[in-house]
Amino acid sequence: MRIYILCLLLLQVCLCHAQKADLNGARKNFNQGVKNKDLCEKYHEHLQETARTPVEKGYEAAFHMFMAKHTANPIKKMSYFKNAKSMLEDLIEANPQEVELRFIRLCIQYYSPKYLGYHSEVENDKTFVMNNLHKMSDKHAKQLIYNYLDGAKMYTDSELALLGR
Repeated sequence: MRIYILCLLLLQVCLCHAQKADLNGARKNFNQGVKNKDLCEKYHEHLQETARTPVEKGYEAAFHMFMAKHTANPIKKMSYFKNAKSMLEDLIEANPQEVELRFIRLCIQYYSPKYLGYHSEVENDKTFVMNNLHKMSDKHAKQLIYNYLDGAKMYTDSELALLGR
């Protein structure tokens, strides 16, 4: 009987760890994380439990940072921001050629309040994404990123033409 219970518990633990991150959902809802607290909390919790790849962890960092927008406590706000910033910077340092990580940082830095002082890589990331988005093999992700950047008005028309190639 003990072995049966132990096997069930082990199976349950394995199934919980085998969950995959909802990367497509995180991508699709990336721009809503700052605006929608419930959505942000959902992806924040989900990605904390399931993120394994650098890109999944990049979105985890983004939703972690978005949590700062949804708390009134100034200490928690700074904690969310600093932890997510550190997480994202470490990921990019380890994966500097990962277009999607650079896209995430670009968006965060572009829209972060100036007083946070987190804007130093905007131009570098903007250029990197523009010159490398076409190399992404995931066509769906590439299109989502292009559509987001097209609507964000970060790029000129000529830069958008390069971005969309």
